[in-house]
Amino acid sequence: MKRVTIGFVFSLLVLLAACATVVPPELARQVDQGLTLAKARENPQAAMDKVVLWGGRIIRTVNKPRGTLIEVLQVPLDLEDRPKKTYDSSGRFIVSMSGFFDPEVYHKGREVTVVGQVVGVEELPIGETHYKYVLLRGKELKLWEPRPQYHRSYGPSFYYGVGAVPGPFWWGRPYGWW
Repeated sequence: MKRVTIGFVFSLLVLLAACATVVPPELARQVDQGLTLAKARENPQAAMDKVVLWGGRIIRTVNKPRGTLIEVLQVPLDLEDRPKKTYDSSGRFIVSMSGFFDPEVYHKGREVTVVGQVVGVEELPIGETHYKYVLLRGKELKLWEPRPQYHRSYGPSFYYGVGAVPGPFWWGRPYGWW
């Protein structure tokens, strides 16, 4: 009976650890769960100095003398606070992080989750138009490992040559058994 109880407790702890968020507990208490990117862009004064948890895909990373600016295309987060595999987005935001973040590591398309403080909204150019970016001062940034790529093969596959499974193509050639 004791082994069953220890096994159950261990399994429960592993399950809880798997569901753990990427946000440190002290920051998780500060996060305003109801503040979305769209709300912050519409009413910057109400969003000012609030801590948010947003994520998405990196558009670009620019290093400056005082830190790094990372432009992110926002997408909704899943239960593990990882950006979902979707193109449903509320827009873009820019997070400023202290220190150097290598653009070869934090490159376009990588998924990130950010805990940051809203410090304003600024209109900046995108191409020939202007866009309202929500600006965050980053407190925590999680760079996710790339998702595995699965390659599908459509149609039948053919094998030619000598193999472990003999077939009519193998027997018909002279010296095919060498």
